[in-house]
Amino acid sequence: MAYFAPYIDASGIHMPTYEDRLEQLENDYRSIFGLDAALDPAVPDYQLLSVFAKALDDTSALAVQAFNSRNPMYASGQALDLLLPQYGLVREAGESDASARARIASSLSQGTGSYDALVAALLRVPAADMKYRLYVNEGNTTDGNGIPGHSVALVSLAGNTARLAQALFDAKAPGIGTYGSTQVQVQDANGNSHTVSFSRPEYKLTYVYPYIKKLPGADETAIREAVVPAVMAYIDGLEIGGTLNIPKLYGVIYAAKPEIANTFVVTDIQACFAGDQSMTTDLLQCGWREMFYAGSAQYPNVEIRFE
Repeated sequence: MAYFAPYIDASGIHMPTYEDRLEQLENDYRSIFGLDAALDPAVPDYQLLSVFAKALDDTSALAVQAFNSRNPMYASGQALDLLLPQYGLVREAGESDASARARIASSLSQGTGSYDALVAALLRVPAADMKYRLYVNEGNTTDGNGIPGHSVALVSLAGNTARLAQALFDAKAPGIGTYGSTQVQVQDANGNSHTVSFSRPEYKLTYVYPYIKKLPGADETAIREAVVPAVMAYIDGLEIGGTLNIPKLYGVIYAAKPEIANTFVVTDIQACFAGDQSMTTDLLQCGWREMFYAGSAQYPNVEIRFE
């Protein structure tokens, strides 16, 4: 998709992606310095443009957050407190944002079966909002993820197993199946037993290798201490079943500690999944019930290769 100016219409707020912004910056650069200007990841000017694109992308994220703060399903903190009275609710002492949003959803949801009703039921389970993804296959046939037709598939990192299964069963419409690798027995109002399935995410061990050229004044230790945790946090923050866009890591690295960003140049970034010998420099895709894992603070899977 080509770059476009951000706008708001009846369907919501629309923002260009990081890639769109970077492409537009490259086009603008070439319109000034010539169509044959070299712009590849090893060129400092490209890396500077990636920093600009990341800054613009961060600003867009803030704008989207401000827009969503007026939506009770996304608002948090004080913005959520201001919305609660519109639904005849107030935040209870010590109540989390997830719990407050779930009570709003519950007040809006009439009956069961809708996607919103399922989400509201799940969010009432403590810690279920930590990281989860809910897939719905409304078709008649099994989809590309292997989810049968007319079924829901929950992948949840946290939350009590029995309570998650019961919440799914109580909120889904009759005749709708559940799918996943974990099976739990639950009971209906008459005491009859039913099997509910959902999944826990599988960790997809991810290795990242930034190639960094040191400039005068560079401190390897300072660079490593800034860059490694920043890259790990970015990767671990990706959603279940998500995609790692490796070029975005250029902006993450330069923004990790701006005061030292001018002491090095990122010449390349390569990544792979554990057990995969072929490196890639563009995209890594998790399976639908997998989540990226970049190691621990003690044993990080981000290894800087200094040049």
